Amino acid sequence: MSDSEKTKIPINNFMTRNIKSIQSNTSVKDASKIMYESHIPSLVVQDSEDIIGIVTYEDISIALAIYENKPDTEIKEIMSSPVISVKSDASILDAVEFMLAKKIHELPVIDDGKIKGIISSTDLIVLLSMINEEHLYEAVRGQISK
Repeated sequence: MSDSEKTKIPINNFMTRNIKSIQSNTSVKDASKIMYESHIPSLVVQDSEDIIGIVTYEDISIALAIYENKPDTEIKEIMSSPVISVKSDASILDAVEFMLAKKIHELPVIDDGKIKGIISSTDLIVLLSMINEEHLYEAVRGQISK
């Protein structure tokens, strides 16, 4: 596989599509419970249909431990906003470079204001564990032909 082919592997083949979202007035305690019970490290924050932020375990840990927020604090007080995102046609390489540059571990995939999925550093580790390059190329080619 050539270098130009590697840089064109689309992110939408590897993103997590089952996204949970909450309203901005959700408490830190309730958001933590949703993440724990769903085994997910982040939640998208929406008001109506608008995506206004993202909250991660890290955001919650910092809010509670360092800034001494209370469990009933609303998510809008601690969420990361505005949302840093990519479009679904972005490449895996674009996502990796963007996540490294912004120092983030969760990257929402948004097209036309709608959440399509999320790519996480864990997703990228799984992807990288597949490399042997030929194995990766075959996996991507199989996804594209579906």
